[in-house]
Amino acid sequence: MQPSAPAMHLRQAGLATGRPLVFLHGWSVHGGFYAPQQAALGNRFRLLMPDLPGHGQSHADAETLSIASLADALAAMLAVHDIRDAVLVGWSMGAMVAFDYLGRHNDGRVSALVVEDMTARLMHEPDWPHGLRGGFDAQQNALVLAAMRADWAGFSAAFLPRMFAHDHMPDPALKTWIGNEIAHNDPAAMAALWASMAQQDYRAALAALKLPTLLLYGGESQLYDPGVSAWMQATIAGAERHCLARSGHAPHLEQPEDFNALLADFATRRLKATA
Repeated sequence: MQPSAPAMHLRQAGLATGRPLVFLHGWSVHGGFYAPQQAALGNRFRLLMPDLPGHGQSHADAETLSIASLADALAAMLAVHDIRDAVLVGWSMGAMVAFDYLGRHNDGRVSALVVEDMTARLMHEPDWPHGLRGGFDAQQNALVLAAMRADWAGFSAAFLPRMFAHDHMPDPALKTWIGNEIAHNDPAAMAALWASMAQQDYRAALAALKLPTLLLYGGESQLYDPGVSAWMQATIAGAERHCLARSGHAPHLEQPEDFNALLADFATRRLKATA
């Protein structure tokens, strides 16, 4: 991918010479959701936290948006900043962006992968029980898309509680901030990306993945059950898997200290292994 791909707003922090950790946020949020990681890991690593196209300060027309276009923008960003030996940290949709990037760009700039509470395919099928909870299928997907296009404010308000564990809701001020950030999105852009996510199937790509991988999932995730990450661990050669027991779909926000410790340990061990 050439560096002429659409630019992204990029937050950078930490050590200029540290190992790069590239944080890829989920659907409807942005790179600013990694503030707990910026505060805790900046003294050990170089941190890159882009707003993926269509999110935050990276504005884009809905017609141009897809998981592939986001992966292309990631490839361009890594090339422009000459990022090497990076750890991609993909949360939710961000993990799909990482899968797509690794499958199509394969330029040697990434040396490890972290997957935070995500699946290889959203849609359930007769041979695939590991999509979104509730047996998410084409009919449900059509209803979801119609709802977000018709009333984004109402849809996003209803979606927000599903990000977190039932019994461990975040600080009210944080929850309010998250809700406001999600509500500010362009409904057409969010629908385009949701539709693209629903089309993706990375099962074969993950089976062929030859990259050190860390799987972090919420023990109380309302979106995915533990069977999702168990399938990934069995499918990706040598993958490590850890449960953050009190978390829902956003362990890096719900249990940031535990999440940061696991991420730092993994990145440090991979650095030593390649030294």
